Amino acid sequence: MANLEVPKRPAAPTSHSTSWFSSKGLRRTASRSSLKRSTDAMKRSTSLLSIRNNKNNRSKAPSPNDTETETDNGDDDYINPLEQGSRWLLSARAYALRQAAHLGFSLMNFSALAPTAIIWLDSNLGKFRGKDKIKVEIWEPKSSDQETAKNRLTLAKTNRPAIINFHGGGFVVGQGTDDAYWAGAAMKGIEAVVFSVNYRLAPEFPFPTPVEDCADAIIQITSRAEEFGIDPDRVFISGFSAGGSLSLASWVLLQTPLRWGYELAYAKPPKIAGFCLFYPLLDYTISRPQKRTSCVKPDLTLPKNMTDLFDASYLYPKLPKEDRDDPRLSPGLMSDEILADLPPLHLCICEYDMLLAEGHTFADRLRDADKEINVRVVEGAKHAWDKPPPMWPKKSVHIEYGHALESMRRWMGGAEGSGSDSNVDTILKRIETV
Repeated sequence: MANLEVPKRPAAPTSHSTSWFSSKGLRRTASRSSLKRSTDAMKRSTSLLSIRNNKNNRSKAPSPNDTETETDNGDDDYINPLEQGSRWLLSARAYALRQAAHLGFSLMNFSALAPTAIIWLDSNLGKFRGKDKIKVEIWEPKSSDQETAKNRLTLAKTNRPAIINFHGGGFVVGQGTDDAYWAGAAMKGIEAVVFSVNYRLAPEFPFPTPVEDCADAIIQITSRAEEFGIDPDRVFISGFSAGGSLSLASWVLLQTPLRWGYELAYAKPPKIAGFCLFYPLLDYTISRPQKRTSCVKPDLTLPKNMTDLFDASYLYPKLPKEDRDDPRLSPGLMSDEILADLPPLHLCICEYDMLLAEGHTFADRLRDADKEINVRVVEGAKHAWDKPPPMWPKKSVHIEYGHALESMRRWMGGAEGSGSDSNVDTILKRIETV
């Protein structure tokens, strides 16, 4: 039995379909052909998407030895001013941003369900190894024999689904409890045990340490499935923003560990039943200016000073563009061979997000490979629309969380008609009090 710590409550202060959701609560389902037309139009309208529009380029991750043949526009040569400065000053800026983010999430999550336990995992990969380096918060559904459990995680009589979650924050800020509403919704919606991982952050721990921490978490949690009372065949991965990138990147690492010199003691990688990703970063070979100009409203994307801080902190030592196709950094560029083994994926992206275009590009690639992919676009929403400042989740947050959980329920072998409005409504009723 793992040593478990009871946490304190946060202080106050199917496949091949796309749905569009508006903030007024109206939803329409686009046919695959209309999606193709709209996506193609968007691709033609920006230089960013024209680079990715070549089907051969999208379907095969480039090799570090490949020669760049496309003509770059001026924005592709963007120089991040924070890459030239002091790492100490960068750390100070990151610390200040973390404190502000912590305050915002403390206010937002005041009414959210608190985790039921905390565990610590070892870091066994990379150069920053050590014992008890990775903190994980756990949300566990209550049962009759768990009502009085205070100092340990009581195991259920039957195996339950599990979600391993990775928070967002640009690889620089954030913590596992940032996704407390998502964890509570998953716990109530599909009775899942949720493990939210506090991977170590840049600039203190730059790439690839966060990827390695997430891979470590997947290995150790799945290997202890019996201890945690979870079904090893029903383990899902979720991630938000940077955490969405880490979700796929850590999975890629586990498929071909020897490519990067990792020696792992397992015959085959842990089984993952599916992914639920919210506005992930998938392609670091595209510059931030290019990403911004691909957005319908560039002024609503994340501010330049913030993304400069994120990138200078995470990409250290500085990585030139030709080295950013590493799928641990740009998981959307994983090879065809790896993509062929990708589990089902639910992707939620935002209309006014600089990451919208690469989300569509990756979804197109999955469709071309005949993979199961469900895409939902939140209309009128910016990046991380489900996070602070509101103290209560928007209606659209409940709806999108409900659709993501319905995808997981379907992958677990839900009844016929799964994915219908009636099934989503059932989940929404379960999570309406979260």
